[in-house]
Amino acid sequence: MARRFGAVAISLALASCTTTQADFYKKPEAVSKAALCRALVETQDPAFYQGLLGEVARRGIAPQECYQMVQQQNQAAVALAAIALVGTAVAVCANNNCGGGYAPSRRYPGNCYSYYDRAADNSLCGNRSAMSRPGGW
Repeated sequence: MARRFGAVAISLALASCTTTQADFYKKPEAVSKAALCRALVETQDPAFYQGLLGEVARRGIAPQECYQMVQQQNQAAVALAAIALVGTAVAVCANNNCGGGYAPSRRYPGNCYSYYDRAADNSLCGNRSAMSRPGGW
């Protein structure tokens, strides 16, 4: 659930950083620099690209600056997704007791594998443990 929320949030954040052709042609000066640059980098329409390039030049922005800005935004989005993924993993582990404590690979009667284990009656296994016997397993 948290992963889905993170993915949706990132998608919405990146989508809000772009502009449609209709919005751009209606009022190009109202389009933010971030949205203008993202549209310039992502458009597949040659005519729209030329219009965006003209607006970028009018504002005195180098096209390379746009490519770098979009790359940094994408890297930030990936980092945010990674943080969300790690947070989800930590939350899942916290709720399911992942990796906590020592669990022997094989079960022994009364859980007496090593000297320090506790038997079924909660007494210390001591010399009754499997490791304390000849053969040790």
